[in-house]
Amino acid sequence: MNKIYILTLIAVLMVAITSATPLPPHWPNVFAKDFVEISTKGNQTLADVGTYYYNFAENTQLLTRSNGQFDFFCGFNDEPLACDQIIVENNRYVYFPEQDSCCYCCGQDQGCSVLKPDWFIDPEYHGQQEYSGVQAYWWVIYEQPDQKGPNYYIETTEENPIDRKPLHLARNNYELNFVSDSYRTQFPQITLPTACKATNLGKCPGVCAKIRGDSVTEF
Repeated sequence: MNKIYILTLIAVLMVAITSATPLPPHWPNVFAKDFVEISTKGNQTLADVGTYYYNFAENTQLLTRSNGQFDFFCGFNDEPLACDQIIVENNRYVYFPEQDSCCYCCGQDQGCSVLKPDWFIDPEYHGQQEYSGVQAYWWVIYEQPDQKGPNYYIETTEENPIDRKPLHLARNNYELNFVSDSYRTQFPQITLPTACKATNLGKCPGVCAKIRGDSVTEF
Protein backbone atom coordinates (compact mmCIF):
# COMPACT_ATOMS: atom_id res chain seq x y z
CA MET A 1 0.00 0.00 0.00
CA ASN A 2 1.70 3.19 -1.17
CA LYS A 3 2.14 6.32 0.91
CA ILE A 4 -0.17 8.51 -1.21
CA TYR A 5 -3.02 6.01 -0.83
CA ILE A 6 -2.55 5.89 2.95
CA LEU A 7 -2.55 9.69 3.23
CA THR A 8 -5.67 9.90 1.07
CA LEU A 9 -7.42 7.30 3.21
CA ILE A 10 -6.54 9.19 6.40
CA ALA A 11 -7.86 12.42 4.92
CA VAL A 12 -11.14 10.75 3.94
CA LEU A 13 -11.52 9.28 7.42
CA MET A 14 -10.84 12.65 9.05
CA VAL A 15 -13.49 14.31 6.89
CA ALA A 16 -15.97 11.57 7.77
CA ILE A 17 -15.30 11.96 11.49
CA THR A 18 -15.58 15.74 11.32
CA SER A 19 -18.82 15.65 9.33
CA ALA A 20 -20.31 13.16 11.78
CA THR A 21 -20.19 15.75 14.57
CA PRO A 22 -22.26 18.87 13.88
CA LEU A 23 -21.22 22.34 14.95
CA PRO A 24 -22.11 22.95 18.61
CA PRO A 25 -25.35 24.74 19.55
CA HIS A 26 -25.43 28.52 19.23
CA TRP A 27 -28.62 30.47 19.79
CA PRO A 28 -29.69 33.33 17.54
CA ASN A 29 -29.66 36.74 19.19
CA VAL A 30 -33.45 36.97 19.30
CA PHE A 31 -36.14 34.30 19.55
CA ALA A 32 -39.15 33.19 21.56
CA LYS A 33 -40.72 29.78 21.96
CA ASP A 34 -43.56 28.34 24.05
CA PHE A 35 -43.04 25.27 26.20
CA VAL A 36 -44.73 22.69 28.38
CA GLU A 37 -42.76 22.14 31.58
CA ILE A 38 -42.61 19.11 33.85
CA SER A 39 -40.99 19.75 37.23
CA THR A 40 -40.58 17.68 40.36
CA LYS A 41 -40.26 18.36 44.06
CA GLY A 42 -39.77 15.33 46.26
CA ASN A 43 -42.39 12.83 45.15
CA GLN A 44 -44.59 15.51 43.58
CA THR A 45 -44.82 16.32 39.88
CA LEU A 46 -46.15 19.55 38.39
CA ALA A 47 -47.01 20.46 34.80
CA ASP A 48 -47.22 24.06 33.64
CA VAL A 49 -46.88 26.08 30.44
CA GLY A 50 -44.83 29.13 29.62
CA THR A 51 -42.76 31.03 27.09
CA TYR A 52 -39.03 31.68 26.78
CA TYR A 53 -38.33 35.16 25.38
CA TYR A 54 -34.67 35.70 24.54
CA ASN A 55 -33.22 39.00 23.28
CA PHE A 56 -29.46 39.07 23.59
CA ALA A 57 -29.35 42.01 21.19
CA GLU A 58 -31.08 44.18 23.82
CA ASN A 59 -29.61 42.32 26.81
CA THR A 60 -33.03 41.20 28.05
CA GLN A 61 -34.65 37.88 28.83
CA LEU A 62 -38.10 36.82 30.05
CA LEU A 63 -39.20 33.40 31.23
CA THR A 64 -42.92 33.10 31.99
CA ARG A 65 -44.59 30.22 33.79
CA SER A 66 -48.28 29.58 34.45
CA ASN A 67 -47.26 28.05 37.79
CA GLY A 68 -43.84 28.66 39.31
CA GLN A 69 -44.40 26.74 42.54
CA PHE A 70 -41.64 24.19 41.87
CA ASP A 71 -39.23 26.60 40.18
CA PHE A 72 -35.98 27.36 42.02
CA PHE A 73 -36.37 31.12 41.73
CA CYS A 74 -40.17 31.45 41.91
CA GLY A 75 -40.98 28.75 44.44
CA PHE A 76 -39.92 30.46 47.67
CA ASN A 77 -43.55 31.10 48.70
CA ASP A 78 -44.63 27.55 47.75
CA GLU A 79 -47.86 28.80 46.18
CA PRO A 80 -49.32 27.84 42.78
CA LEU A 81 -48.89 31.28 41.21
CA ALA A 82 -47.94 32.42 37.74
CA CYS A 83 -44.37 33.69 37.82
CA ASP A 84 -42.09 35.63 35.49
CA GLN A 85 -38.31 35.80 35.64
CA ILE A 86 -37.22 39.04 34.02
CA ILE A 87 -33.65 40.08 33.22
CA VAL A 88 -33.12 43.74 32.33
CA GLU A 89 -29.84 45.66 32.54
CA ASN A 90 -28.03 42.61 33.96
CA ASN A 91 -30.43 42.24 36.91
CA ARG A 92 -32.87 39.39 37.48
CA TYR A 93 -36.29 40.04 38.98
CA VAL A 94 -39.06 37.67 40.05
CA TYR A 95 -42.55 38.95 39.30
CA PHE A 96 -45.94 37.47 40.24
CA PRO A 97 -48.48 39.00 37.81
CA GLU A 98 -51.56 37.75 39.68
CA GLN A 99 -50.44 39.65 42.78
CA ASP A 100 -48.60 42.42 40.91
CA SER A 101 -45.68 41.85 43.29
CA CYS A 102 -41.99 41.84 42.49
CA CYS A 103 -38.65 41.31 44.17
CA TYR A 104 -35.00 41.64 43.20
CA CYS A 105 -33.22 38.32 42.79
CA CYS A 106 -29.61 38.85 41.73
CA GLY A 107 -27.27 40.66 39.36
CA GLN A 108 -24.45 40.25 36.91
CA ASP A 109 -21.83 39.75 39.63
CA GLN A 110 -23.76 36.68 40.78
CA GLY A 111 -24.10 35.25 37.27
CA CYS A 112 -27.70 36.37 36.78
CA SER A 113 -27.36 38.27 33.51
CA VAL A 114 -28.73 37.17 30.14
CA LEU A 115 -27.36 33.89 28.82
CA LYS A 116 -24.87 34.28 26.00
CA PRO A 117 -25.85 32.69 22.68
CA ASP A 118 -22.87 30.34 23.01
CA TRP A 119 -23.54 29.34 26.63
CA PHE A 120 -23.12 25.72 25.57
CA ILE A 121 -19.60 25.26 26.96
CA ASP A 122 -17.84 22.13 25.67
CA PRO A 123 -21.07 20.29 24.77
CA GLU A 124 -20.94 16.53 24.38
CA TYR A 125 -22.61 15.34 21.20
CA HIS A 126 -24.80 12.30 21.83
CA GLY A 127 -25.87 11.65 18.28
CA GLN A 128 -28.82 12.26 16.01
CA GLN A 129 -32.13 10.57 16.64
CA GLU A 130 -35.82 11.28 16.44
CA TYR A 131 -37.54 13.44 19.03
CA SER A 132 -41.33 13.90 18.87
CA GLY A 133 -41.32 12.92 15.22
CA VAL A 134 -38.45 15.25 14.29
CA GLN A 135 -34.83 14.39 13.53
CA ALA A 136 -32.76 16.05 16.24
CA TYR A 137 -29.27 16.55 17.64
CA TRP A 138 -28.85 15.46 21.26
CA TRP A 139 -26.32 17.21 23.53
CA VAL A 140 -25.18 17.20 27.15
CA ILE A 141 -23.63 20.33 28.66
CA TYR A 142 -22.02 20.07 32.11
CA GLU A 143 -22.02 23.13 34.37
CA GLN A 144 -19.34 21.78 36.71
CA PRO A 145 -16.23 19.59 36.51
CA ASP A 146 -16.42 15.80 36.75
CA GLN A 147 -19.65 15.69 34.73
CA LYS A 148 -21.71 17.43 37.40
CA GLY A 149 -24.66 19.71 36.72
CA PRO A 150 -25.73 18.21 33.38
CA ASN A 151 -28.02 20.06 30.97
CA TYR A 152 -29.74 17.85 28.41
CA TYR A 153 -30.44 19.78 25.22
CA ILE A 154 -32.16 18.67 22.03
CA GLU A 155 -32.43 20.77 18.87
CA THR A 156 -33.29 20.49 15.19
CA THR A 157 -30.64 19.54 12.66
CA GLU A 158 -30.03 22.56 10.42
CA GLU A 159 -26.37 22.87 9.39
CA ASN A 160 -25.99 26.42 10.70
CA PRO A 161 -26.47 26.36 14.51
CA ILE A 162 -28.37 29.66 14.61
CA ASP A 163 -30.98 28.20 12.24
CA ARG A 164 -31.76 25.34 14.61
CA LYS A 165 -34.78 25.37 16.90
CA PRO A 166 -34.75 24.23 20.55
CA LEU A 167 -36.88 21.15 21.17
CA HIS A 168 -36.07 20.13 24.74
CA LEU A 169 -34.01 21.40 27.69
CA ALA A 170 -33.73 19.57 31.00
CA ARG A 171 -31.67 20.30 34.11
CA ASN A 172 -31.97 19.82 37.86
CA ASN A 173 -35.65 19.23 38.66
CA TYR A 174 -37.33 20.36 35.45
CA GLU A 175 -37.62 19.78 31.73
CA LEU A 176 -38.89 22.19 29.09
CA ASN A 177 -40.56 20.59 26.08
CA PHE A 178 -40.78 23.30 23.44
CA VAL A 179 -43.90 23.56 21.27
CA SER A 180 -42.73 22.83 17.73
CA ASP A 181 -44.69 25.46 15.78
CA SER A 182 -44.33 28.32 18.30
CA TYR A 183 -40.88 29.62 17.28
CA ARG A 184 -40.80 33.33 16.46
CA THR A 185 -38.33 36.18 16.26
CA GLN A 186 -40.71 39.10 16.77
CA PHE A 187 -42.37 39.89 20.09
CA PRO A 188 -42.97 42.94 22.32
CA GLN A 189 -39.97 44.56 23.95
CA ILE A 190 -39.07 43.08 27.32
CA THR A 191 -39.50 45.71 30.02
CA LEU A 192 -39.92 45.77 33.78
CA PRO A 193 -43.42 45.97 35.29
CA THR A 194 -44.03 49.03 37.46
CA ALA A 195 -43.92 46.85 40.57
CA CYS A 196 -40.29 45.97 39.80
CA LYS A 197 -39.29 49.64 39.62
CA ALA A 198 -40.30 50.51 43.18
CA THR A 199 -37.68 52.44 45.14
CA ASN A 200 -38.23 50.20 48.16
CA LEU A 201 -38.20 46.98 46.15
CA GLY A 202 -37.61 43.97 48.38
CA LYS A 203 -35.06 41.23 47.84
CA CYS A 204 -36.25 37.73 46.97
CA PRO A 205 -35.58 35.07 49.61
CA GLY A 206 -34.80 31.42 48.98
CA VAL A 207 -32.40 30.51 46.19
CA CYS A 208 -32.00 34.16 45.18
CA ALA A 209 -30.75 35.05 48.67
CA LYS A 210 -28.24 32.18 48.53
CA ILE A 211 -26.97 33.39 45.18
CA ARG A 212 -26.55 36.92 46.54
CA GLY A 213 -24.80 35.55 49.62
CA ASP A 214 -27.25 37.20 52.02
CA SER A 215 -27.24 35.99 55.62
CA VAL A 216 -30.72 37.39 56.23
CA THR A 217 -33.44 37.15 53.58
CA GLU A 218 -36.31 39.52 53.08
CA PHE A 219 -39.29 40.03 50.84
